[in-house]
Amino acid sequence: MTAPSLTRLVDTWIDGFATSRSVPVRRRGGVVEVEVGGAERRLELVLVEPGQDLLHETWGRLVGTGDVWSTIFTRDSPRVALPAGLRVALSDERLMTVDLTTAGLAAAAPPAPWELDVTATGERVAVRLLDGDRVAASGQLGLVGQDAIFDRIGTEAEYRRRGLATVVMNALAAWAVAQGARRGILAASVEGQALYRRLGWVPVAGMLTVAGSGE
Repeated sequence: MTAPSLTRLVDTWIDGFATSRSVPVRRRGGVVEVEVGGAERRLELVLVEPGQDLLHETWGRLVGTGDVWSTIFTRDSPRVALPAGLRVALSDERLMTVDLTTAGLAAAAPPAPWELDVTATGERVAVRLLDGDRVAASGQLGLVGQDAIFDRIGTEAEYRRRGLATVVMNALAAWAVAQGARRGILAASVEGQALYRRLGWVPVAGMLTVAGSGE
């Protein structure tokens, strides 16, 4: 595949994130506003390799708030000095991609005694791995054309280190490929990056998320 521009890749990730979570997105002058709607993170302001003027203007909107966050994407790990009134909320996350046509997906069927539940609605699919009536692991994705944006991949604490997240990832990928998807995109936490690398994903950009200190 031809490498896309980082702006186009992040735009696709945002659109898939919005599809996955059914949240609105607005684009205004180089800033993408995502209405996350969470108690801790209500509004996310996304920037891609911003210039200093745009960065400082955007960060000014965070000062005095606690629930407005901003994420910067760069080809390298972002290194910036924070002004007063801001804090680092998340660091060392990575935007990662995989070619789903060559990923060599394992069978999506879970090992006993787990039950795989797949619920698809339009361009969105959610996968749960069940232990009876308990959710052991889960994930979801949103489709944007031939791109599948993986989201909310997680395993409950008591079920970790059993390969369940791999089963969820493979089930999501298998569904996406069946819909015509060719590439996977996700924002990877520090904890998740090792798993995704084992599954063939590669980092393409660094991420830094800052928030207002609430003061």
